[in-house]
Amino acid sequence: MAIKSIFVPFFEEKSAISAFRAAVVLAQEYKAHISIIHMRNRPMPPATVYFPLGGVSHEFVSAFQEAEEKLADTLKRTFDDLCRGLKIGVVDISDHRKESGVTASWDDVEGELYTDLAGRAMSCDLAVIATASDDTTPMEQEIIESLLFKSGRPVLMCPQSGLAGTPKKIVVAWNGRQEAARAVSASMDLLQDAEDVSVVTVRKSKSPLVHTEEITTYLRLHNVNAVRSEIEIDDDESDNARLDAEVLEQKPDLLVMGAYSHSRWREAILGGYTRHMIHEAKLPVFMMR
Repeated sequence: MAIKSIFVPFFEEKSAISAFRAAVVLAQEYKAHISIIHMRNRPMPPATVYFPLGGVSHEFVSAFQEAEEKLADTLKRTFDDLCRGLKIGVVDISDHRKESGVTASWDDVEGELYTDLAGRAMSCDLAVIATASDDTTPMEQEIIESLLFKSGRPVLMCPQSGLAGTPKKIVVAWNGRQEAARAVSASMDLLQDAEDVSVVTVRKSKSPLVHTEEITTYLRLHNVNAVRSEIEIDDDESDNARLDAEVLEQKPDLLVMGAYSHSRWREAILGGYTRHMIHEAKLPVFMMR
């Protein structure tokens, strides 16, 4: 999939800066446009507040709107400063041309954060979001999950350190499931431009085999320099921990993986590698549901 349009939600200043800079790295490589969306929440009264006449009090709405206006102004100034400092042209996406190089646009809208934001991401090739890793807030997690489940697009999740450059060393976490196959397909531009791609699968000794030969061959047909690694562990070992150790040992610039291979409910109850990476990833992760 060619990366021509990159979606970046602006909802908090620090993460917005990291995500924008990461998006610029990719946009420079692929001459892409970056669509920035700041979505203002609609006012909702606190559940603990009782309004005798029903509805929302005027004071509450005024305070809410004032806070939203202040945040929007701060984020717009951040966007303007970033574009000016990085010499990014600000144009509507419809006016973007390959010869324009990197361009960006700003849109300030009102909507339901966890639904409408994903809807806006549908018309882009990739969503980029920065998180604080082990300090990931519930709102950040909800935004990431809504993008994964509702946009039909891949999500590049970066730590606050951002993306140092176009990934040259990539690890693909392969489990033989549809989500992993979609992640590989969606990240093909990145995989083709990488110098070193390792396809890794981890399984417990009594679990069915997950062969990596077929997907590695597929990648090579697409001019990806891919090697494979099939790791078998004891049944009492943690496959998440073993995969973490393998990724740590290889020190890739990017991890490509399918998101939520089990049901979302099961992931929420039992944990899972997707949730683990949302909270604890120390490197950029490209995920697809």
